[in-house]
Amino acid sequence: MLTSFRVDLALFAVLLFATVAGCGGDDGPPRYRVSGTVTHRGEPVPVGVIQFTPDGSQGNNGPPGFAEIKDGKFDTEISGKGAIGGPHLIMVDAFNGKNINPDFNPNGDTLVSAYQKRVELKQDTETRLELELTAK
Repeated sequence: MLTSFRVDLALFAVLLFATVAGCGGDDGPPRYRVSGTVTHRGEPVPVGVIQFTPDGSQGNNGPPGFAEIKDGKFDTEISGKGAIGGPHLIMVDAFNGKNINPDFNPNGDTLVSAYQKRVELKQDTETRLELELTAK
C-alpha cells in the first residue's frame, strides 16, 4: 500500500511538472537582456524596480520587461524579464531601503516614484543603460 502511494505521488509530481512547464511558454516576440546601473543624486539606488514598456506612440508594441534594482544595479536576466527591442518608456520606482515595514513600507522610504524616460533598446542583442534619476 505504501508503494502504491509513492507511485501515485511520483506520477502526480511528474504530471504537475509537465503541466507547469507546458504553461510556462513565452509566446510573442523575442526578448533581450537589459542591464545597467541606476543612481539618484550620484549614489546607487539601494532598492527599486525598473519597467520597460514598448512605446506605442512610436509604433512599438509588445510585452513589457522588468527587473529589480539592488545596490544600484539591475539585470533582466537575474531578476526579471527581458524586453523587446525598439523605442521604450522606462519607469523606475526607487527606495532607500531604510525604515522598512513589511505591511506598509517593504522597500523603505521612497526616493523617486514613477520616474520616466524614453529610450531605444537594441533589437537583437543586450542593452546596457546608465540612468541618473532626476527630479522633474
